Amino acid sequence: MKNSNTGLTCGPWLRTVLCLIVGASSSQFLLAQQQQPQQQQQPDQAPPSPAPWPQDVTPVVLQLPSNPQTIALLGTDQRFVDLEALQTRRRTFFMYGMGITESYSDNFGGGTGNSSEALWSPHVALINASNHSSISFQYAPSLAETTSGPSEHELFHTGSFSFSQPIAPNWFLQFGSSNTYGTDGVRLLSPLGFEVKDGVPMTDPSSAVFQLERDKVFTSSNNLNLGWQRSPSQAMNFSFGESYFSSLNGGPHSSIAFGQASYSVAVTPRTGLNLGGNYYHGFTQGSCDSYGFTVGISHQLSRHVNISLGGGPEFASSPCSKGLGGNYTITVSLPLSRVSRLGLTAGRSYTTTYLANTQWSDTAAASYGRQLSEAIGISLNSGYDRSVRTVAGLGAYVGYFAGADFSWKLARTIALTASYRRFEQVSGGPDQGQNVAMISLGWNALPIRIVK
Repeated sequence: MKNSNTGLTCGPWLRTVLCLIVGASSSQFLLAQQQQPQQQQQPDQAPPSPAPWPQDVTPVVLQLPSNPQTIALLGTDQRFVDLEALQTRRRTFFMYGMGITESYSDNFGGGTGNSSEALWSPHVALINASNHSSISFQYAPSLAETTSGPSEHELFHTGSFSFSQPIAPNWFLQFGSSNTYGTDGVRLLSPLGFEVKDGVPMTDPSSAVFQLERDKVFTSSNNLNLGWQRSPSQAMNFSFGESYFSSLNGGPHSSIAFGQASYSVAVTPRTGLNLGGNYYHGFTQGSCDSYGFTVGISHQLSRHVNISLGGGPEFASSPCSKGLGGNYTITVSLPLSRVSRLGLTAGRSYTTTYLANTQWSDTAAASYGRQLSEAIGISLNSGYDRSVRTVAGLGAYVGYFAGADFSWKLARTIALTASYRRFEQVSGGPDQGQNVAMISLGWNALPIRIVK
C-alpha cells in the first residue's frame, strides 16, 4: 500500500494497469436508461441527438446483468447516449462541448464570507461501439476562477475509460475505470452525479455531500465484471474492483479491494429473485476485512411502479467487528409518464470514494424530474450520507444536500440552467454549511461520426 505522500502513485492491482487521465474539473457521470426498441436508422444517416427525455421506459422487473449498450458521458447536460439507437454497426464518435457557470456561494467550507466563481468545463469523448460491444475514452477538465476578491484559480480533472465485449456464447466482459484529481471545492460546483436505478436516474449522495475545505484530492475506482446470461430470465455475474482515495495536503488516505458474485432468476413475469455474496479487504491502517450474503426480491407493482428489496448479514474482522452487522438496499422507481419520473433509494455501501478510513456508508436519495415542455424542464434532488469510520476516535460522518434545477433549451445544442443547492455537514468534523446559487450556459455539439 502506498501512502498519501507518494503523490499520484497508483495503488493496488487494477489501478496499476489503468491509472487513467487526471487533469481539472468536477463533472457528473450521466447515466443511461433502458428504452423501448426504436426504428433502426440507415447506415449513412447522421446519428440523432438524444431527446430531452427518453421514451417510455419498458418495465423490467428483473435487473439482470447484460452487455450494456449505453455510455455514461462526462460533463454534459445530456443524461444518456443510447448506442443501440445511434448505430446498427460499428462506428466511432467524437463528442465535445463546453459549460460556463457563474456561481455565488454563502459560507463556503464553513467560512464566514461570501464568494463568487466562474467555472469553465470543457469535455471530450471518443466512443467506438457496435450493437454488441463498446469502448470509450473521456476527459473533462474544469477551471474555477474567483470573481470576487483576490483572483484565484482552481482545477479539477475527471477521466474515464470503459470497455464491454462478448467473449464467448452467453459470456461478456466489462471493465470501467474513473479517476479524478484536483481541488475538491470545484467538484461541489459541478453538475451532480447520478446512478440509474431500475431505469430511473437518481442522484448519488456520495458525490455531493462531502466537503473537504478545498483540499487537493486524488480518487480512483476500477471495476471488472464477468457475466453469464443463460436466458433473459437467468444470469450470473462476477465483479472485482478496487477504489482509492487520498487527500494530497497531508490528509488521510484509504484503499479497498472487493469481490462480488450474484445469481438472478425470474420466478414469475413480475417477480425476480437474487442471491449474492461479497468480500471486502482494506489496505490502510485501521481498516478491516468483511464478507456477507444478500437475498433480494424485485417486483413490478404496476405499469409505473417497480420496487426491489435486498439484505443480509455482514461480518467484519477486528478492529471493526462489533458483532453481527448487515447490508441492505431498497429502491422504488416510478416512471410516471414519458415526461415525469420519480426515484427513491437507500442502501449500505462498503466502498467509498470521498471519505477515507470508512467501514461503511448508509445513503439515501430522492430524485424527481419533469419536462414541462420540449424546451423547459425541472429537477429536484436530495441525498443523505452517514459513514461509520474504522479508526477509533473518529466519529461517524453525517451530511446531506438538497437542490433544484430549472433548465431552458435555447437551441438544439445550447441550454441555460439556473440551480440552487444546500450542503450541510452535521457530524464527523467541524459543522459546515453552504448555499450555492448558479447560472450555467451549456453547449453540447451533436455526436459526430468520424469513422464509418
